[in-house]
Amino acid sequence: MNTRIAMTLGLCLLASGAMADEPGFQWNYSTLRLIASGDPAKGKAIAKKHKCAKCHGDTGISEEDDTPSIAGQIRSYQFKQLMDYKTSTRDEKTMIKRARKLSPEEMADLSAFYAAQTPEQPPAREAPKLATEGDESRLLLSCDVCHGKGGIGYGMESPGLRGQKPEYFVDMMTAFKDGDRENDAYGRMRFIASQLTDDEIEALAAYYSMPPLPE
Repeated sequence: MNTRIAMTLGLCLLASGAMADEPGFQWNYSTLRLIASGDPAKGKAIAKKHKCAKCHGDTGISEEDDTPSIAGQIRSYQFKQLMDYKTSTRDEKTMIKRARKLSPEEMADLSAFYAAQTPEQPPAREAPKLATEGDESRLLLSCDVCHGKGGIGYGMESPGLRGQKPEYFVDMMTAFKDGDRENDAYGRMRFIASQLTDDEIEALAAYYSMPPLPE
């Protein structure tokens, strides 16, 4: 337990240099109330209007390996990502264009709709040590600590990982590792990904993700 506490504090200290200048989205009670007020039925209608199914599937399960599945994803995480796209804090041309057309209320409704959908369940696999134990030598807590056991998602900002698309998983971890994705609070995922080898990222993707779609 003491080792885990020390690792957590160490990670926080490593990230603390960015705290004063952390840009973009900020959590507050008004935002949490707005997210909680999201209406799944309205979200379904908004998803249809904006043709979200074209990329993410009818119920948030993507039909493309390089596109995220968002079925069952945590409401608050999805809301934050949409806000980050809207402000260009997260860079992806198509999503920035779509998000700018949405009001915060519509984002809350969309997040509620997709959170209510059932994610794909990856086949049972042996968990990599990084997923369940972490690595003390690199100040890496296990993935379970932040993302929940088996990657089910946890808290407000840590997304569910299970059932994700493998290519997308690797792409995002690589983007964090290379510093190309910067919308993680205080650089936490950038620090974690920077400590991982490409093989370790591939192993985590294989554990959490669905098998690649047939060509």
